[in-house]
Amino acid sequence: MTAAAAPGTPGAPGAPGALGPALPGWALRPALAASVVVTVLAVAGWTPVSPVVLAVAVLAGGSATALPASHATTAFLAVCALCGLAADGAITGWLSLAVLGAHATHVTAALAAVVPPRSTVEWAALLPTLRRFAVAQAAGQLLVLLAWALS
Repeated sequence: MTAAAAPGTPGAPGAPGALGPALPGWALRPALAASVVVTVLAVAGWTPVSPVVLAVAVLAGGSATALPASHATTAFLAVCALCGLAADGAITGWLSLAVLGAHATHVTAALAAVVPPRSTVEWAALLPTLRRFAVAQAAGQLLVLLAWALS
């Protein structure tokens, strides 16, 4: 059971303009950090890259979490994609997790870039993004499974 927000606070059921339950804007940053960690761990398990390259990925991911509106997310995803080139064409379960993590990082960073930390965003506003995420992940994971089966 969750506690309701106090009336008059943003996102509270009695707040002006509130239509439903809301997520605090700051909560997108920890979600972004979690997706960055998942992506780094998946890339580390999937590819034989050096610890220095993984350190660069961690630094870029940390910067993306701190400044989601910057190009740090692009740099992070580029480093992870370049690490994938070192995978020697190996299709493993780690690739599936890397696809999930990279896509989650991309979507979460886009949301965190436009939602200020001190604001709230209603769950209803996030539903179209979550639906697109689920459809794209289903297609992406099917392609990974197909590639895995054919390799």
